[in-house]
Amino acid sequence: MPTISVQVKSRIPAVRAAVQAKAGLVIAKAAHDIEAQAKTRAPVDTGLLKNSIRAEGDGTSWQVVSPVAYSVYQEFGTRHTPARPYMLPALELVRPSLIAALRSLV
Repeated sequence: MPTISVQVKSRIPAVRAAVQAKAGLVIAKAAHDIEAQAKTRAPVDTGLLKNSIRAEGDGTSWQVVSPVAYSVYQEFGTRHTPARPYMLPALELVRPSLIAALRSLV
């Protein structure tokens, strides 16, 4: 008696890869938007802090950093100096558009 063979291929890996690639682009754009917003909000004396802010990463793993030693003191303040936040307000400004863009992927 002849047999019938049926092969089923899952598209889940391809769909997952496509969504992950699109998510990477969305997250990269958000990181660069946060970088731009943080630069406009950073306190400027010499310009070192503002010029040090950068988005770095790849794929879906990005961060916005400032390697300047006093950047954390500007953001959160000290017992002698009030906080002058620039990074968290930038994040809060970009967050709604990031969430909306990620939701549109699914």
